[in-house]
Amino acid sequence: MADWQKAFNVHRLFRILLLLPILTKGLQDNRCFLENGASSETFFVVEDVPVGDTIGRVRVVGDPRPAVGSIALRLKESDSPIGIAPGSKNLTLKRPLDKEGIDGPSSVFVTLVCDRLETLDLSFEIPINIRVTDANDNAPVFINAPYVLNISEVTVMGTRVLQGVHAIDNDQQGPFSSVRYSVLPGPNSEYFEFENELEGTLVLNKPLDYETLKTFDVNIRAQDHGDPPKSADTVLTVHVIDADDQNPRFLDDRYESVILDPAMKNTVLKIHPRDIRAFDQDEGIGAPIYYTWNGVGSEYAMFQLNRDTGKVTLAKNFAENDLQSPAILVIRATQLDNPDRYALATLTVTRSSTKGIRFIHPVFNFRASEGLSPGAPIGSLSNNHPGHHLKYFVSDQSVLSVFAINTLGEVSLKNKLDYETKPEYIFKVFATDGKTNDSSVVNVTVENVNEWEPRFRYPHYDFFAGMNGGVHDLVGKIEAADGDRGDRLTLSLSGPDASMFFITPNGDLRLRDIKDLQGSTATLTVTATDSGDPPKKTSVPVTVHFPGFTGVAAAGTAASKSSGSGPILLAGLGVVLLLLSLVVAVLVAYIYKVKRKSNAEQSGDVKDKALLKSHISNPMFSTDKMRPGTAVALGGIPSEASKSRVPSPKVHPAPQPPATDLWTSTAGRVKKLSWGDKTEPGSVEDLEELDTIPKVLESNNLTVYF
Repeated sequence: MADWQKAFNVHRLFRILLLLPILTKGLQDNRCFLENGASSETFFVVEDVPVGDTIGRVRVVGDPRPAVGSIALRLKESDSPIGIAPGSKNLTLKRPLDKEGIDGPSSVFVTLVCDRLETLDLSFEIPINIRVTDANDNAPVFINAPYVLNISEVTVMGTRVLQGVHAIDNDQQGPFSSVRYSVLPGPNSEYFEFENELEGTLVLNKPLDYETLKTFDVNIRAQDHGDPPKSADTVLTVHVIDADDQNPRFLDDRYESVILDPAMKNTVLKIHPRDIRAFDQDEGIGAPIYYTWNGVGSEYAMFQLNRDTGKVTLAKNFAENDLQSPAILVIRATQLDNPDRYALATLTVTRSSTKGIRFIHPVFNFRASEGLSPGAPIGSLSNNHPGHHLKYFVSDQSVLSVFAINTLGEVSLKNKLDYETKPEYIFKVFATDGKTNDSSVVNVTVENVNEWEPRFRYPHYDFFAGMNGGVHDLVGKIEAADGDRGDRLTLSLSGPDASMFFITPNGDLRLRDIKDLQGSTATLTVTATDSGDPPKKTSVPVTVHFPGFTGVAAAGTAASKSSGSGPILLAGLGVVLLLLSLVVAVLVAYIYKVKRKSNAEQSGDVKDKALLKSHISNPMFSTDKMRPGTAVALGGIPSEASKSRVPSPKVHPAPQPPATDLWTSTAGRVKKLSWGDKTEPGSVEDLEELDTIPKVLESNNLTVYF
């Protein structure tokens, strides 16, 4: 019994020993192991975390609290910047961290030791890796700042003037270390800008001028892309270098000197308001200046100019008649190192013995356009006392209504000029200073302006011509005129039937060839172009009738050629043509008889055969020779009747009688030619008025030439 019991106890003990690891395993898994079976811990810490802050919590299984806890936690490294808070699983920061490794470590590796309480088990070590992440804790830093730029004032806008601007940011590469550049607003900041904000290249944005601004400062900023960003500022000092971009300059633009008698050779002239002197306006260069005369002639030969000092001396002994009028000498100041840089000034020299007033010219010739407005300057009456206020008088007081003369002798326009009224003014002018006086003649020539367009006597011309008219036969006369005195008119033809006619310079419209005439009427246009500058032109329509020409014969001939289809058709057409021929013959005979009778009645002599042979039935400007009911040919003239006199090459536009308002005349000048403006073609009353035009013209002496 004892042996069996012993055997049973041994068997049970063996089973307990076998189950012991299993029974104790649950207790061991609850202490010093990381959650989820991890073997190490990793923490990411921003470098700007303050010392003392918790940077992470170790995920270890167990309770580290004193008295009630089952584990104890400690760090193996005693000098680590990382510590663990007593009685907790929290890791704390003992010293600063720095991603850049300057103010602290950029990474930390420590070992966490975990001891199981109330056991004799060995300590459990857990590796912990602390990774430091970047923070925008560094501002950009300029390299080689502050900057200095020496730049010429003639540098062209847009030129890259400085490429050395550079700043670095010690933050981890990324937005915290990416730098952008800018010119800060402020005085003179408009002169420069960065070509690209990500690159430190400065370009000139505004022209420089040494004489205006020699040295100035510009503030520059480098800024990262953090949020909020960090930045750094520096100063760019700009020194503008003078360039030869300025001409020399005289202290005064005008100098004067009076020669005292006796005027002996080598006498130094006393200059007013100060000695002649010029200087280089490029202050940084200050090139030497030399002086020369800027002209030649007898006046310059009387004086000598010192090349270096600008002193003026007499070149000879002056006789009594030398320099009777003031001499205006031009002095040139030139840079010694650059002949293209120079300045000019005038020196007016007079003699003290020349005390009386004297005009420079015995005759002053001025030209003035009639288009000038009142107040426009005409010229100056130069005398030996330039700039002095004198009194001026004229011989013809009426001139003062057109021109004005001030006390300096400047002549200006007072009222509008009119070339057609008066093309020239000649008057005598007197000047006095109260003690002496002088006189001169003034001749003002008025220049013509093309003011008026050509005008035709009638707004439309209507002529009649016979079918048997010969080459160069006169069809009618076209009359035109221009209100501008001296303008010549040129007549030209255009239109569908213009090739059948030609026109002479005096306005005679003549036949050239009528073989191409279609129908019984020809139409064309006459254009009158004047000789003004710029030329002006006017056109008038012309209609020429050819009585008796209908084109029927030609049509009948063509029809007969195409109608050879049968005897009946030919016979019918023959009858029709015969009847038409008889009608045409009767009409032609009647028209010829009526025209011959009309011409005979108008001429007062029916037996005048020469007049009956005329191919033009129209009188020129009268109806007393026309039968009542006959169409009026505006501007027409009988060719046979015109043989008794030679046509005048002139056109005589008549002044308008006040009652009919056909013409407007101002002081003998035709200002508006309005032939036919208020007349009706065929009006007997108007034609009678026009018949008196040559007489009126003869009395007014008005002639306008083509």
